[in-house]
Amino acid sequence: MNPKERLARDATMAALRLRTSRNKALDVPICPFDMAENLGVTVHLQALPSLEGMYTPNGPTIVVGGLRPPGRRAFTCAHELGHHVLGHGVSFDELVQDTNASGDRGMKEFAADRFAAALLMPKMAVQRAFSSRGWDPAHCTPQQVYVVAGYLGVGYTTLIGYLSRTLHLLSGADARTLEQVRLPSIRAQLLGSSPTAGLLVVDLLWTARPVDVSTGDVVVLPANTSIEEDGPLIIVEADDRVVIARAARAGIAAVSSRGWSAQVRVSRADFGGLAIYRHLEDHEDEH
Repeated sequence: MNPKERLARDATMAALRLRTSRNKALDVPICPFDMAENLGVTVHLQALPSLEGMYTPNGPTIVVGGLRPPGRRAFTCAHELGHHVLGHGVSFDELVQDTNASGDRGMKEFAADRFAAALLMPKMAVQRAFSSRGWDPAHCTPQQVYVVAGYLGVGYTTLIGYLSRTLHLLSGADARTLEQVRLPSIRAQLLGSSPTAGLLVVDLLWTARPVDVSTGDVVVLPANTSIEEDGPLIIVEADDRVVIARAARAGIAAVSSRGWSAQVRVSRADFGGLAIYRHLEDHEDEH
């Protein structure tokens, strides 16, 4: 085993140990923001165009660039949490990183990436997410990958790359084919029309973590789902197959259908401040 393989193994094991130490099973998704809070790490969201994320052991504190897509924000939070758990010290990650990063910094970034991937996408969680829906990751459609990526809280291409290059559950050729499919076309096929904002598909197998969306996002829910009145979700359409709702404002709501229930947390699309306040309606964080 070469040094890089050993580093990847150690970072992966550290992520899995963290999960088990916090009573998070290895076959379910988690929210990295909640995990950071559980560890006593303060997380800020800041709308800085050049910022991907940063970590400082003082506090300790993580800052995540708030202008990135939700899956990327989650991965960045998990990445910076990796710096914390692995004891890397101060880290600053710009949106466009130096692809020639080498030496100690390059290895630390690599380790933090592997930590984040293992924290958010343990092999057991990925396999269960597909198999419980009757899908095979080796022969998956773009729509299936999109649904599972949303369930795990990661980006579409992030999941494809991990399925292919790390878990080896998907061939390289099939991965390249899936990566060529544009997200607007996938959303249009799932919804029947193309939403102007994000789209998240929530089914009866959604368990373990809250449903996190931003204002303006569209959420596809199971048929006959009941939604709290005067809450942050507004029903747009409902038939005997699905309920389609729009996240109208920040807040937290409970949804339920046929013995299934979930918590939906809506944050402002432009939120900046302490991450623990992102779902509070009209909260203005001072810093």
